Amino acid sequence: MVTRRDLFGNFTDRALPLSQVLTRPPVVIFEDNSLRDAADHMVRESVGRLVVVPREDPTRVIGIVTRSDLLEAHRRRIDEEDKAERGLALAGR
Repeated sequence: MVTRRDLFGNFTDRALPLSQVLTRPPVVIFEDNSLRDAADHMVRESVGRLVVVPREDPTRVIGIVTRSDLLEAHRRRIDEEDKAERGLALAGR
């Protein structure tokens, strides 16, 4: 796995092949894991992105989930809750 820090901070020779830059295997999450699972996994692994793979074929990449993706999903959930609360308040008048 190569992090942004690896690419932009620690290596001065930009001509190095990726095979020499890789520091660990990629951190993956399965497509059927929850967003909470993904957030927990990011924290445990100290990464801001996870490679998404199917359980039945973990060598096939189907996407990437980022910290920003998780925050956007959380924001939408909060917005929906706020909207529901406003609707209840208006109905109770």
